[in-house]
Amino acid sequence: MRKLWKKSSALFLALIFTVMAVLPVAASQATSYTYTMDDQSEMVRTQDAYLPDRTITDLGLSDPEDMIIDDNNQAYIVDTGNRRIVIFDLNTEKVVKVINKQTVESKDFTGFDTPKGIFRTNEGEIYVADTGAKTVFRFTKDFEYVRRYDRPTAPIFADTNYEPSKVTVDSGNNLYIVSEGVYAGIIQLANTGEFLGYFTSNKATLTPQQVFLKIIYTKEQQKKSAALNTLPSTFSNVYVDKKGTAYSVCMGKGGDLLKKHSTNGKNMFNGAIISSDAFTDVTADDNGIIYASDSKGFIWVYTSSGEVIFSLGEQAEDTDISGLFSSLTTIAVDRDGNIWTADGKKGFLQSFTPTEYATTIFKALDEYENGDYDDALKDWNYVLQLNQMSVLAHNGVAKAYFNAEKYDKAMEHFEIAGNRDGYSDAFWEVRNKSIQKWLGTVLVILIILIALKVIIGFIDKNKIIKKKKRALGKVLKNTPVIGEIGYAFKCAKHPIDRYYDIRVHKNGSMIAATIIYIVFFGVYMLYQTSKGFIYQYTKVEDMDMGAVVVGFFAILILFIVCNYLVTSITDGDGTLKQVYMIPAYGLMPVMICMLATIGMSYVLTYNESFILTVIMIIGLVWSIAVIFEGLSTVHDYDFKNTVVSLLITAVFMLIAAIVVLVVIIMWEQLYDFLLTVGKEIIRNVTGR
Repeated sequence: MRKLWKKSSALFLALIFTVMAVLPVAASQATSYTYTMDDQSEMVRTQDAYLPDRTITDLGLSDPEDMIIDDNNQAYIVDTGNRRIVIFDLNTEKVVKVINKQTVESKDFTGFDTPKGIFRTNEGEIYVADTGAKTVFRFTKDFEYVRRYDRPTAPIFADTNYEPSKVTVDSGNNLYIVSEGVYAGIIQLANTGEFLGYFTSNKATLTPQQVFLKIIYTKEQQKKSAALNTLPSTFSNVYVDKKGTAYSVCMGKGGDLLKKHSTNGKNMFNGAIISSDAFTDVTADDNGIIYASDSKGFIWVYTSSGEVIFSLGEQAEDTDISGLFSSLTTIAVDRDGNIWTADGKKGFLQSFTPTEYATTIFKALDEYENGDYDDALKDWNYVLQLNQMSVLAHNGVAKAYFNAEKYDKAMEHFEIAGNRDGYSDAFWEVRNKSIQKWLGTVLVILIILIALKVIIGFIDKNKIIKKKKRALGKVLKNTPVIGEIGYAFKCAKHPIDRYYDIRVHKNGSMIAATIIYIVFFGVYMLYQTSKGFIYQYTKVEDMDMGAVVVGFFAILILFIVCNYLVTSITDGDGTLKQVYMIPAYGLMPVMICMLATIGMSYVLTYNESFILTVIMIIGLVWSIAVIFEGLSTVHDYDFKNTVVSLLITAVFMLIAAIVVLVVIIMWEQLYDFLLTVGKEIIRNVTGR
């Protein structure tokens, strides 16, 4: 029996190991997370887009600063620390050529000093930017020295620092040079070495304090002020693709640290681009996909229009993990779509191979750009099977549907992606079709209604219906609370007369005012949360409802109390009850405009957004004017006294808010102190 058990156990274990050996292993090889954008423009995790592949550590690199890969998968690496250029075949993993003083047979070439940038033209010529030598070297495709581009002799360039760190060349052999310490922009030289100017430049970003100083200072004071001496961000790299499009990256703060330039240097990206503040390099493949690296160890991948596709990587100073960097200095892409990078501190090359998820996205983007909308739609739907919440995929599906004139479906996916511009364009088409379909019916209904009105007016010669309407109005007016609420409409039309009635206690009540405040708060919340998708930027789940409710009514009560106290000191005639009612009876215009805006936001596109803006401005100005007139009438102030009382009220509100905040903080500290003392007493008494 025991022998039979042993044989059975051995057979069972053998079967398990056999099954495990043939089953696929479902484990990710990624050493860092991949991120993409969600519909709120926040970075969120997504499927792995690239996996670490080859790590090349035997090239003896020291502080590699730049790299470019040609069509034959040969990498041209700037080995800064060793003062050389290493040409490495990625297919055979062998060094093809080393360019330095010893390998270049030319008396005019004395070797590199501090090479930091490299570019290879479509014809095979090589340009090397050397910061230490303060020049750019040029070589033929056979690695023969041609010439150097030293400091331009143009008088306008006299005071400019010339220490080239990066270089790129366009199809006309014009050079674009990033020089260290130059804030004016990217230096552009002709093939002859003549200074052509600055291809592009950055603008200095002013802080709020600097903006204020610039407003109040004279021109002489602005020149002398050290606080206003703000320098723009410097460029960290520049690249020109095969089509002649230039790209640049900067280090610093702002939404334009990655740029795609037109021929005149203008940034082709519209709006801010989600990016890093530590970009080191940029490149682009044949399909226009943009790749950028930053010194923190992250790789950024963008569409040709500047939309983030992926961000991956991580910084690792003291660990040797494939795919992580201590200092990511450069990035390049080979002909197979693999990303190649270099660690500047540890001196190794690292490649990343795209996953099926990434290649499908790139394929869909390329198909859409080429007008193959049906194929693009299939691939985007496959991406959605892999990641149902991919904003990029929903945008792709929506665009494909839009070009197929399936605007309803396009709207659905644009809404999921949070793309309000695309949704607006699709909605315009849907609305246009609806107008064409129902315009005749609407006109017929209007004509019928107008005819009915004329007929009723003809039949009702004695104006019986009109008299009944007036009688109903009088009944409502004399009804407690309802009539007092309706009084707010009259205040909006004739504020001086109606607020005078409030002053002499002829109309208005605190109950009606309270109801108006509550209704206004409800309308305000609808305005904040219930507009059409195009104009709705706030999500209910993102709002702190408790803070909104407390904040709204706290500010209202604070204004009423402070204004009453201020006007009591400055001989105002209004009572606390009247001060409480004045704002309520002035809120009707802005409340009506909010409701109108909410309704119209469902039928207007971005092109008509100015209509909603005008409506809200009218409502706000009207309500402010009515409330101002109400305060002036009730307190018996002239214009100047009313303005002064409001300014003092604002100061009092600020002081009161600070005092309340200090009291709350002190009470929390006192509570924590008493709680700690109480626990200590209990511990001493009970011995626990």
